[in-house]
Amino acid sequence: MDALLDFVGEIYEASYKPNHWDKVTSDLCQLLGARSGAIFMDDYEGRVRGMIGAHGLPRTVRAAYRFGMSKYDYTFQLQQREPTGLARQIIHAPEVREDHPLYYKLILKPNDIGYLAGMNIYKDDEWHVGIGLHRSFKANAFSSRDCDILQKLYPHFKRALRIHKEFHRLRTRQQTLQSALDRFMTGLIIVGPDRAVNYCNPVAKALLSHHQALIADGQGRLRAHYPEENRRLHTLINQLSVADRQDIKTHNQAIGLHHPDREHGLNVMLAPLDSPTDYASQPPGSIALYLNDPDSAFNLPAESLRSLYDMTPAEAGVATALVNGQSPNQISEHHGVSIETVRSQLKSIYQKMGVKKQQDVIRVLLSGAM
Repeated sequence: MDALLDFVGEIYEASYKPNHWDKVTSDLCQLLGARSGAIFMDDYEGRVRGMIGAHGLPRTVRAAYRFGMSKYDYTFQLQQREPTGLARQIIHAPEVREDHPLYYKLILKPNDIGYLAGMNIYKDDEWHVGIGLHRSFKANAFSSRDCDILQKLYPHFKRALRIHKEFHRLRTRQQTLQSALDRFMTGLIIVGPDRAVNYCNPVAKALLSHHQALIADGQGRLRAHYPEENRRLHTLINQLSVADRQDIKTHNQAIGLHHPDREHGLNVMLAPLDSPTDYASQPPGSIALYLNDPDSAFNLPAESLRSLYDMTPAEAGVATALVNGQSPNQISEHHGVSIETVRSQLKSIYQKMGVKKQQDVIRVLLSGAM
């Protein structure tokens, strides 16, 4: 009983630590005397299939599941017919030998799978998740007691796998948002309720390195160069981060920050992140700072243009040059290509962006970035 309770704890630990499912599968095999086994999943919504955890199986078998070969596996077909929550021995190899000799010869015999016990955890329109455990030809069959133990674990596997899937959704969404913010064409800094910088995209890092009107100190907190501007900046951040903003007339504020080495100031717009879906669900009280330096060349990440408009690297360079005020002749001279090449690249850019002239390219990219 103590071993079973300890194992239940391992199951719930795996719910938020995906790499722990292999240990859970290994411990389950040890608990029930199986030589190998797996927790398999076919997620119809997320279009993900594979083994969440496995023990004693070759990597080729795990790879086959990822590519959907499981559907042609007779074991998988048998388990699909089983109800959820019922643990029992599904396969006894000598019986399969008569009806499916090829499967017996190619799969069961070479992998020494004489017996297979299984249990479906989920089987609906959303996903199919189940457990399969194998014993050698030389071992005894799975007993009713073995199956009872596995069945007692059903509610724990069910809860833990649901938590696992929700965490996976959150991680996937977080990665998608992070990728989008990294390609964001405006300098973006997110300050948390503790006033520390939680996020700084590549454009913002470049602006901070060239314009010292605003820096991030050794503790990860923002500081303006001039003390008076620094006080104003943090006053605005404090105002926008309070829980109750009913008394604030506008949710957006702006400030210009200056440095003696730069002719023009760094323009900073501040906005509270009210919505729980804003920028990867930052904690309440977080503030977004959008940065713009009038003196800096407008740098559009080539990766962003390739992602948004399927531009080639050369076309991305031409589009960026247009936004920074260069004419086709200047682009030709600067890039060391003929004017005919630049014009051909422009035609391709127009087609990909759905515009008809240079001014439209500049307008779309500037409005999209700002």
